[in-house]
Formats: sequence, structure tokens, C-alpha cells
Amino acid sequence: MSTSISHGQKIKPRDQRAAALRLKNNRLGMSIFQVSWIMVFFALIVVNWQLRYSYAQWPPVGVTPFEPLLPSLATLTLLSSTVFAQRGLTAFRGAELNVFALCWRLTMALGIVFMALIAREFATVSAAALATQYGVTMRLMTGFHIVHALAILGVMLVVYRRALAGAYHGNEAAGWAVEGTAKLWHFVTIAWILFYLVLYWLR
Repeated sequence: MSTSISHGQKIKPRDQRAAALRLKNNRLGMSIFQVSWIMVFFALIVVNWQLRYSYAQWPPVGVTPFEPLLPSLATLTLLSSTVFAQRGLTAFRGAELNVFALCWRLTMALGIVFMALIAREFATVSAAALATQYGVTMRLMTGFHIVHALAILGVMLVVYRRALAGAYHGNEAAGWAVEGTAKLWHFVTIAWILFYLVLYWLR
């Protein structure tokens, strides 16, 4: 395996300007996507709040509150994974392929652990909770998030393989796929923290 990424190819000024413009547009598009999509997550939070205020007590009488220990462990795992994703992006920009590959693998592995922990939480919701909106909205929110995390992990795996194959050599614009994927994973982390606070702490 090569230990570096070549960023030294000569680019014509016109091509360089075009690449810089594409990168700028990509970053703007990603920002717009993240802001618009986080609104979907906020909408689910608003639904949760509306439902909870329709009950005299939350969680409803006879329902045991969700235990925060396992979700807290999952949150720490996800936060660790996003740190590695950012470190991997920095390594890629610095032409450190081995460091990038290690960080990306750790990100994906921790992401899988996170999803396994939340899937267990999803599967063990009590029948009493599922008989109320307390359990139903919890499953809706966690399930919605897991689907997004799984999809972005799939993208991350594709980008990882292509990066090791040399598909993103050249310059910063050529490595947009790595940068964009890292930003998507940061989005997964932020969205989960919002859900985590609402589901397990803001009662």
C-alpha cells in the first residue's frame, strides 16, 4: 500500500479556477443540505414535545423512563468516531494515506458499534412503553436516525475504498468526496446528540 497521496500534479490556471469553483459549490450545497435536513430532525423533536405535553405526566403513568446508560455509551462511541473522521480528513489532506485509512476504519467500526447499541435499545422497548406515544416516538426517532447512519456508513465505505485506490489524487477539489463524507458523519453525530438529549434527559 502506498503511504502517501500525490497532491503535486500541475494544473492549468483555468482548470484550477474551475476546480475551486466546483469545490465552493459543493461546500455550499452540503451546508444547505445539512441545514435543511436537520430541520427534519427538529420536526421529529417538535412532534415528541407536542405529544409529551398532551399527557399529564411524561413518561405516562405505569411506564418506566428509558435508562440513559446504554444511550450514553452509544453517544460517547459516536463522538469518538466523529473525532476519527475529522482526523482522517486532516490526514488525507496532508497526504498521509496510512493514517487516513486507519482513522476511517476506526470511524466505521465505532459507527457500527453505535448502531448496534441503539438497535439494542430500539429492540428492548417495553410493551408498556409501546402502548403509549412515549415508546412509539422513541422508536420512530431512533429508527430514523439508524437508517441515516447506516446509509452514510455505506457511503463512507465506498469513499474509503476509492481513496485507497487513488481515485482522489490531485488537489483539494479532487478530495471533495472525503471531505463531504466526513461532514455527513458530523451531521449524524449532531442529529443524534439532539435526539439523545430530548429522549433521555429533557423530561
